Amino acid sequence: MKSFSNTINPGEKLRLRDDVLPLVKRRSWIFASTSKGDRILLGHGYVWEAKPDSIDWEEYQKRKDLD
Repeated sequence: MKSFSNTINPGEKLRLRDDVLPLVKRRSWIFASTSKGDRILLGHGYVWEAKPDSIDWEEYQKRKDLD
C-alpha cells in the first residue's frame, strides 16, 4: 500500500475499500486529519477513525491523476 496520508488536504474525498466494513453503506468520506498511530480521521456529520489500509488508495490516485 502506498501511503498518501501525508499529502492529503483536509476536505478531500476518500473512499473505503469495498472489502472493509461491508455493512457500512457510506463508502465516501471527507478527510479531516490524521491522528496518533497513523490513523486517518474521516468526517461526514461525525468523525470516524480509520486505518490507512482501509482507504481505497487506487481510487484516490486515479481521481488525483484526472485533476
